Amino acid sequence: MVTQNRPAIPPEQRFDSAAGSFYLQRLPISSPRNLQAWDAADELIHDYLVANPDIRRPLLINDQFGALLMPLADREVYSVSDSYVSHCAWHHNLSLNQLPDRLQALGPLDPLPATADLVLLKIPKSLSLLEFQLAQLAATLPAGTPIVAAAKSKLFTPAVRELFQRYCDQAEVSLAQKKSRLLQARTRSVTIDSEHFVSRWSVPEFGFELLHHAGVFARNQLDIGARFLLEHLPPAGAADVIDLGCGNGVLGIGYGRVSPASPITWVDESFLAVASTRANIAANLDADSGHYQALVDDCLSQQPDQSSDLILCNPPFHQEHAVTSHIAIQMFTDARRVLRQGGELRVVANRHLAYHQPLKHLFGAVRQIAANPKFVILSVKKR
Repeated sequence: MVTQNRPAIPPEQRFDSAAGSFYLQRLPISSPRNLQAWDAADELIHDYLVANPDIRRPLLINDQFGALLMPLADREVYSVSDSYVSHCAWHHNLSLNQLPDRLQALGPLDPLPATADLVLLKIPKSLSLLEFQLAQLAATLPAGTPIVAAAKSKLFTPAVRELFQRYCDQAEVSLAQKKSRLLQARTRSVTIDSEHFVSRWSVPEFGFELLHHAGVFARNQLDIGARFLLEHLPPAGAADVIDLGCGNGVLGIGYGRVSPASPITWVDESFLAVASTRANIAANLDADSGHYQALVDDCLSQQPDQSSDLILCNPPFHQEHAVTSHIAIQMFTDARRVLRQGGELRVVANRHLAYHQPLKHLFGAVRQIAANPKFVILSVKKR
């Protein structure tokens, strides 16, 4: 909780709720100030916690920056997220508030604690991920374990409500407060079919066989932006290649097909994306070659300076429900640091995003490789 000897922090990063006052920062710290690290749905959950103080073993799901965690830091708390950035934010904000860090952080494929006495869940953007999470809860927790889900009112669509009715009992949605709602339910025992949440499909024109875990971008077909970049890949021969924000890994796999001697690293902040990529490397490339790796990272924070000759990137323009360009800018900035002299960053993006401006600021000259009515492919080199 907020203490008197905290460093100077902008007032817009102070979250005052019924459960207390906390400093909450989005990661990366350079995120636009108009994007808060909490929302009205988090406030509703804090109200619920104040009214139900006897929770001892909460399980948090999709707590993006730690808004749910802060008032529960002294409990036996587990938190699950597919986002590596969220994992980093939990520990960062616990430290910022001088709270004990007893958190048990879990990835989406890790076993859930069967001893949880309450589930607090923020509704994710992906319906397939929500269904996977509800199925995990139904297969793991004792029947009757309470679930409290929160989101903006517009996210409680008929499809979302139907999923809760499929995996839970006594699902009731509150009236709207500050354009947000709570859904309260209790777990129902349902046997999970793990294969139901893994999609498989082929891309005959490129000879790909692809596997996707729930929640991974472009889960049922090849993303049209990625397809466009696959048609305009750089020449073979790059010494060290990175597929940045790799998703299912198709860009790096495409380059690996045309340049089988090139070492390639796939990077994404999604645990499920990296798990999908690893499976797709095994299915589409010579995975025994020893020069392929897929890593979870916050952009390229773990990559050494001047260590790559080619970076391929299809950057996102959202962070969960927030539309923002700051992730793409962070990717471009990290790419400049990681590229060797003369190395190339090749980007595919929607034309309206105007990424040529930040790329020109960082790299100087920007070359347009190709364009169609929806996408543009841009190339910059580190000089």
